[in-house]
Amino acid sequence: MKKNISALHILLVLFYIINTPLFGKSFNLNEVIQTKKVNCFIYGNSSSTHYLEPVILELVNNTNEMISINLENGDMFIPSDSDKQNIVITQNELIILNPKQKQNIKIKGMCTESGNASGNGETVYTFKNYNDTKLKKLADFIGSKHYQSSAAQYAVWSLMNNEDINTVYSSDSTEEMELKRFMAALTGKTFAVKTKDYRYNYYTPPKEKVGGNFEYSFSKTQDIQIAMFDKNGILIRELFNQKNVPAGNHKLNFEYDSSVYTDDVYYFKLIVGNEIMVNRKWDAQAMRDSFKKKIENRE
Repeated sequence: MKKNISALHILLVLFYIINTPLFGKSFNLNEVIQTKKVNCFIYGNSSSTHYLEPVILELVNNTNEMISINLENGDMFIPSDSDKQNIVITQNELIILNPKQKQNIKIKGMCTESGNASGNGETVYTFKNYNDTKLKKLADFIGSKHYQSSAAQYAVWSLMNNEDINTVYSSDSTEEMELKRFMAALTGKTFAVKTKDYRYNYYTPPKEKVGGNFEYSFSKTQDIQIAMFDKNGILIRELFNQKNVPAGNHKLNFEYDSSVYTDDVYYFKLIVGNEIMVNRKWDAQAMRDSFKKKIENRE
């Protein structure tokens, strides 16, 4: 009997400790900013794309107490420059700040404005609690599945722009199908199981093939992506995606259809995990001219 009482006593003590201010009261980000408990500077992450970890929070706890801050899916970061993209949080975050502690936190999110330019290290944001029910549900789904990917970004754009669900596509057929099914339930729209349209099918081969490669050495196993962006840093197409690429030297090939994507300039980015390792500018017009010459020489 004494053993049972002792065990119960320990559980009660642990419950008390975990729920006391020693572990910090949980606040909304706006609360700690407005009460000046925390200094907060929010800016773009130049080492990320707009659908991975696009925002960095620089936080300083001004108090002598531990503070917990909740960031919830569906809330927004709004740039001071209206030509830059709004970012929605897609992964709940609990930030613990010790007394007087400073932390820089990379936040997972997605762009909600496909027509605006991507943010960068000079882009400054403010935080906004947001109450768009459908966007929050989609953000919750993305967070629960850990779909921090180009396909999830397409799903956010599809919702915000009221686009066809078939604009959502992925190198991972399971991820693509789950996102499409969720979007169908969320919006009441239908979708095709598979489309042959190059713009919306990762595996449709290009008609006018233009490509290149990245040669890179990895010291450990990594998730690798190569993606294509326009001059404003907006995602155009994923060109390579492979999980658990082993350590060592690798030559990673990519290609796209120059008859579909006809801008003069594109950027091709080698992304390792959530970080851009190489950002290469391509003169697409010169590539198209080279392709035409090859066709002419064959005739």
